Amino acid sequence: MTVQRAFANTKKDRAFSASRSHSSELISASLTEEEDYVSPVFPQLQSVPRILPLRVASMFKILVPTVLDKQGAQLLAVAILVLSRTWISDRIASLNGTTVKYVLEQDKAAFVKLIGISVLQSAASSFVAPSLRHLTALLALGWRIRLTKHLLRNYLRKNAYYKVIHMSRENVDADQRLTQDLEKLTTDLSGLVTGMVKPTVDILWFTWRMKLLTGRRGVAILYAYMLLGLGFLRGVTPDFGDLTSREQQLEGTFRYMHERLRTHAESVAFFGGGAREREMIESRFGALFDHSMLLLKKKWLFGIVDDFVTKQLPHNVTWGLSLLYAMEHRGDRAMTSTQGELAHALRFLASVVSQSFLAFGDILELHRKFLELSGGINRIFELEELLDAAQHGDSGSGSSRSKSTVLDSDDIISFYKVDIITPTQKVLARQLTCEIVPGQSLLVTGPNGSGKSSIFRVLRGLWPVVDGRLIKPHQQITSESGCHLFYVPQRPYTCLGTLRDQIIYPLSCDEAEKRVSRLVEEGHESVGPTDILDAHLKTILENVKLLYLLEREGGWDTSQNWEDILSLGEQQRLGMARLFFHKPRFGVLDECTNATSVDVEEHLYRLASDSGITVITSSQRPALIPFHSVELRLIDGEGKWELRKIEQ
Repeated sequence: MTVQRAFANTKKDRAFSASRSHSSELISASLTEEEDYVSPVFPQLQSVPRILPLRVASMFKILVPTVLDKQGAQLLAVAILVLSRTWISDRIASLNGTTVKYVLEQDKAAFVKLIGISVLQSAASSFVAPSLRHLTALLALGWRIRLTKHLLRNYLRKNAYYKVIHMSRENVDADQRLTQDLEKLTTDLSGLVTGMVKPTVDILWFTWRMKLLTGRRGVAILYAYMLLGLGFLRGVTPDFGDLTSREQQLEGTFRYMHERLRTHAESVAFFGGGAREREMIESRFGALFDHSMLLLKKKWLFGIVDDFVTKQLPHNVTWGLSLLYAMEHRGDRAMTSTQGELAHALRFLASVVSQSFLAFGDILELHRKFLELSGGINRIFELEELLDAAQHGDSGSGSSRSKSTVLDSDDIISFYKVDIITPTQKVLARQLTCEIVPGQSLLVTGPNGSGKSSIFRVLRGLWPVVDGRLIKPHQQITSESGCHLFYVPQRPYTCLGTLRDQIIYPLSCDEAEKRVSRLVEEGHESVGPTDILDAHLKTILENVKLLYLLEREGGWDTSQNWEDILSLGEQQRLGMARLFFHKPRFGVLDECTNATSVDVEEHLYRLASDSGITVITSSQRPALIPFHSVELRLIDGEGKWELRKIEQ
């Protein structure tokens, strides 16, 4: 009722002052308020969240589909390098003890030989460590490529990018997740996987070595300390997963504020809104800063406890095991050889215990890293689940009575009792019924916010048909079959690329050349496909009065930031040039010429009529009435509409 009151004063002068500018005959109208009508429900895009283990399993299925895969081979190489590094560490630990023994025995020949062996082992260690880092970086890069391709395959298909952003119950920062979050996830994951192999191998290897030196009692003491320390640290570890996920979300929001300011920089400058924009950006940065400080504080406090348990306190265990070994060692302590053997064994034992505790510390560090990693996994696979839902049409529960049908036909566009409903469940047009056939263009009129563009969203498939039947041409644009239905949106869109790319979009240059070459008459075989395409595009530019762009911008192959270079009127005429290039049977024009002069607008519509394009237009300009046969009036934005035949 609020909207009705808002438009009450304009009803007498609505739709171009219809009674004065043109006469029309009523064909049909919406249901009256007294008739029984129950509005169906717009289905919201939602997915069923999976538990973390299932998401991890799904992730590794994408990253390493088979053991014989490239990433599988790299993981195998990582395992071999880790084994090699562990063996080298064991040899170095043994050399440390042997060095003391030879020094006490003053065996020069053996000491020189030992130095040679040490140099070789150092050279091997110098090769293994950088190679392991290199393979880790390759794993991260390969996994990022795979995960990015997997997500983009669904993100850029069936308008999933639109549905995720505009039809989801939650605010999904897809750009942040597909770029920074994904890069951080793969980098951390590669470090986690390689870091998981090393401490596992180290603990097994050095446990066996310790058993040889101290027996089962020493191993039992070592493992008892490890298990007690692990249990204690698990109990005091903060929820780094949720904290990291929240930090990434706040980073995305802060980044979006800067992208938004960049997009609307000129408008903000005209308004002098720099101070207000600074307040909004600083408020987002303040939330990010506060959360980052909280996360750093928790990491600092946990780091103190972790360092004490895994690095400092183990020295006491090492001394205790050394004393245990020395007490059980048999031999004459006065003999130099016995002292050398004991010194060798104690140095080796200290190195073995030290390596074991380092591996134990790495395992505890892996637990913290996995908690942080789980936040990134959840953010990436929440997006993946939403994309799957968008591909398969999964949505929230709608009205139990809703029945909808969408059919294909190249010769007609037909709405039969189709409800136009927004994602916020507002009915804009109740049981809309109308037909558009070739040669009879439709003009959609009505106040701002009454739902003119929403009808086009339903026609394009951006919004679902919640009730009724919709018949429309297929919308895939190919170089072979062309297209039967083409949209020129209200907001001009210029793609990244050359001036040529602006007209042929969304086709590539090769696809456009194939299409135009099929239309050329025989006798032009000697002309190259690019020249044929450029000649055709030049004619189109001349028709939309933009031929001067070729000279001004430097030719077809010039790449510019066209959104900044071209005026709004030029962008809209370029959008019409795109329409004339694709030459569809039906063209949907959503106020796409309102920035041009009236004479230019009439010229463009005359060109469309001469080209045999039946247009469905949303406009507020009376000058366009003669180019249409039927008018669809949206009365109040609350469901009422009228379909009228325009009498020329």
